[in-house]
Amino acid sequence: MNRSIPLLSALLLSCFATASHAEGLRFLPGLDAGFKFEPSLALTAGVAHATGAADNAVGIYGIDVNMNCGLIQTPDNRIRTHVQINRIDQSGLQATSVELSPRYTLPLGKGFSFGAGPALAWVHADSGLGGKDLFGYGAAAGFSFRKGHYYSGLDLRYLNTEERGQTQLEQVALQAKVGINF
Repeated sequence: MNRSIPLLSALLLSCFATASHAEGLRFLPGLDAGFKFEPSLALTAGVAHATGAADNAVGIYGIDVNMNCGLIQTPDNRIRTHVQINRIDQSGLQATSVELSPRYTLPLGKGFSFGAGPALAWVHADSGLGGKDLFGYGAAAGFSFRKGHYYSGLDLRYLNTEERGQTQLEQVALQAKVGINF
């Protein structure tokens, strides 16, 4: 995969990091009595291109839990933290990832929003030669729709892992999600 994807992601994120946003940042707002996490839980399914798989496209499925970030927050609660557990078990590759992706979210109106941010992950991958635990990094972006208890969305994610022993799993995934808001 092209190494410029993380650089382009960082450039995209820097567009959101203006001085006006930094002025009102709150640290540890989750400890405030009036803070609302507004969590959502969704099932995810999609397709991924992963190195180590025999096919170009493999199925990926999992769960997504997201909420207003309780560690750092803008005055209008635009940072949402996504925690995803994803699984690939196809074409000679078995991989499980636990990913953390805080995203700056822009409301688009009528329940729609767009968010983008970095992604960090722990990945256990096995391509038939023994499993390895790997650290992953990348970027994620997605559209979401929230209306009452209904939640759905579409995410595009790039994740790369690399170890000194040249063990590498790189994947680009497109996943749809549907779930509930609490």
